[in-house]
Amino acid sequence: MNELPKAFSNIARIKILSCLSGKKKNVTDLINNCGLSQSAVSQHLKKLKDLGMIDCSVNGKERVYRLKNGEAGNIAKKIINLIKNNK
Repeated sequence: MNELPKAFSNIARIKILSCLSGKKKNVTDLINNCGLSQSAVSQHLKKLKDLGMIDCSVNGKERVYRLKNGEAGNIAKKIINLIKNNK
């Protein structure tokens, strides 16, 4: 079964996918840009990695995350805009 719907079933994961759109980021960047706590970011990064949506590379002591498919970031941005426009 395709795991893709699980990636978009949580607003925190959608925010992370949107934040990763077009640019690699570390956890600190994601915390600052997505408005999520460190524990929430870590939890959802693990889920997104398990779902095969993101990759992680190690740069010294820093872990850097990127989307495996840029279209996921575009979809996440559209969902966020849709939510904002329907308030």
